[in-house]
Amino acid sequence: MGLLSWLFGKKGKHAPQQVPSAKPSYVSRPAPVVGNDSTDDWSLLADFQAHAVRADAVVLDTETINSPIGVQVIEIGAILLRNGSPIHEYGQLMAPASDLTMAATLFSGITEADIAMQPRAGQIIPLFTRAIQSLDVIGHNVAYDINAINQEAARAGCLQLRNNTIDTMLIGGAMFPNAPSMSLLELARLLGVSDTEEHRALADARQTLECWKRLNSMDSPIILSHKERDWSKRRSEAEKRRRDKIFAKSAYLQGRNLTPVNDRPEGQVIETIDCGVEISGDEHHQDLLRGYGYDAWLWVYVAEDRIRKGQFIGYPTYWVYLDGEEIGHISKYQMERHCGQVPADGAVMLAHIPDRAKDIEVGRWQLRLQMPEGHEPMDLSDQVVKPDKPQRKPSTVKIVEKSAKQPVRHLDDTVFVNAKPHKKVLAPIGRSVTIDSAQEADTILSYLDDGAHAWVTVKPSADLLVIRFTGRIIGTTVLPDDLEPFGDEAKVAAATISKRDGKAIITVELP
Repeated sequence: MGLLSWLFGKKGKHAPQQVPSAKPSYVSRPAPVVGNDSTDDWSLLADFQAHAVRADAVVLDTETINSPIGVQVIEIGAILLRNGSPIHEYGQLMAPASDLTMAATLFSGITEADIAMQPRAGQIIPLFTRAIQSLDVIGHNVAYDINAINQEAARAGCLQLRNNTIDTMLIGGAMFPNAPSMSLLELARLLGVSDTEEHRALADARQTLECWKRLNSMDSPIILSHKERDWSKRRSEAEKRRRDKIFAKSAYLQGRNLTPVNDRPEGQVIETIDCGVEISGDEHHQDLLRGYGYDAWLWVYVAEDRIRKGQFIGYPTYWVYLDGEEIGHISKYQMERHCGQVPADGAVMLAHIPDRAKDIEVGRWQLRLQMPEGHEPMDLSDQVVKPDKPQRKPSTVKIVEKSAKQPVRHLDDTVFVNAKPHKKVLAPIGRSVTIDSAQEADTILSYLDDGAHAWVTVKPSADLLVIRFTGRIIGTTVLPDDLEPFGDEAKVAAATISKRDGKAIITVELP
């Protein structure tokens, strides 16, 4: 008999927490309108019921929300076992009677859209509890999951679970008696199981099953060394800080309108509110931000570039474009924690102007870019590109004869398809240059008509002029001999878009 069999035999298993069966009085939101495609939900549940007849145990996990009527289950994940081996898996989302909390969305990624057409717990739970009523239930802090399901069962007036239980949290505590934490994530790390906690019911059930298997193979407890315990404590504290941050963010965001108020640029979308990152340089664009006001959510375009001045000039960073205008970039510190999270060709992302008292007091508007959760810092110093100092040519008097074919243009009466990004305009307009179009240019400019006029930004790089439209690179051209009109920052220029056989031909007015 193994140690676990001795510790957690049938007589020593923990009884689940019971809840009153009385139904609370509560006015719920309307039930979802479930379409014909919901038959898939019932067929999956029927398959689960059929396999449960052959099983002797089930690994169980739930995702829940707190509400005025108590705990509500929004997702069940279950793995049926026979003689310790999995024979069937089941996962089901459920629409709660009350609104989905922001905390639940931030933790699990489950959104209102995900559950809008899902069945109610009162439809699923009675059939689910009947299927597993005779099985041993394995879970991590399994009493919580049993209690959550029983609260739903009480509201539905159906059978509640009174199964024998096996709790990997209690077993893990016995096997690692001096571990500072026994969360599922930390137990998985201690056992060498994949330590990615997805906070989805079926994924966590799979992780629990693997932990249970490895715990069951251990012959004796393990005492962590001082160093191992210290590492475990650091991981646990970092996880606690992350959870606290999520709760703080959810409390701040709950009930707010998170819909962006501006037009969304074209391009790949990364829609996340995991981590708000301050933008450097937005103090130069207060007029634009002021127009949106405090607590505004905005679409922005984000592309990798370089820090252009200061102590970290040439260091990689992400530049942020709002309505085609360069707003600023994330700091060196933040780039080291978020590098690799934006595709090489850029992405459309969310940003927020917070309504903080300290900003309101001084009349300042600050933009926060919404990034995925940061990773461990990475040293990017090997990617630094220091700009070459431009060599000034000897000052000479140059006589320029105006060409009859290319007169100086006046753009006052020209109709442009987009707003001018900012006031730094290249002038005077002296020549039209056909640029080398980027591979994505045809897609970016596909909605524009032949002969359309557009504002673009032009910025020198190491050996080329880079041209962007609404923050996205649409082409390049060779550097002119005289870079003085361009400076170090992006300047605005006029462009004309011609269409030939579906291809975009872009000419830009340059000095």
